[in-house]
Amino acid sequence: MAEPILLEVREPRRRFGRAVKWAFFAFQIVTLGAGLATCSVLPRYMGSDDPEVAMGAGLFGAQTLGTLMAIWPLGTILLGGLALATRGRKRVIAAPADWQRNA
Repeated sequence: MAEPILLEVREPRRRFGRAVKWAFFAFQIVTLGAGLATCSVLPRYMGSDDPEVAMGAGLFGAQTLGTLMAIWPLGTILLGGLALATRGRKRVIAAPADWQRNA
């Protein structure tokens, strides 16, 4: 009899793992949306005739985008690491019997 064919499979994620994975994707979408929203709203105020309003909008935009650019990589690393850590376990199983006959 031939040696059995072994397959490497991964168990499905548990509830916490699925929540972490969706939190990772939601974080990416929210931070991207916040950055794009900031960039789309600021030009309206930066083109103001009042120099104080224009300066305030510029400072607000720089601070907001700077904060987002600091939070985004940190959150991505943290949530990405958790998403990788909460994957299902890797198992080695024997292939189904009909695969064994055809090999």
